[in-house]
Amino acid sequence: MAESIHSGHRERMRQRYLVNGVNGFQPHEVLEMLLFYAIPRKNTNEIAHALLKHFGSLHGVLFARPEELRQIAGMGENAACLFLLALDLCRRARLELAGSTLQTQEQALDY
Repeated sequence: MAESIHSGHRERMRQRYLVNGVNGFQPHEVLEMLLFYAIPRKNTNEIAHALLKHFGSLHGVLFARPEELRQIAGMGENAACLFLLALDLCRRARLELAGSTLQTQEQALDY
């Protein structure tokens, strides 16, 4: 059986990320990688493109409600939950960085 041109794609993407971080990734590639962990055996590239087309940007995708995300073909509850978790994780980390309360204008701007 001949190997698909996509064979090893996820591993190549992971290695590229581990070497370079998110720099150099296109918005759809970032979403595609995140979807790897919620959708293990499906091409996530098409879903990533559909999300960006529908919501307009990474920001739009990440701030979409789970029920909105699930309207996109291929986006199930696990994937929508993972996106919500990623956003909440970033919010919590920012709060930790800022402290439990914002006491100065500089802290508010940093947040």
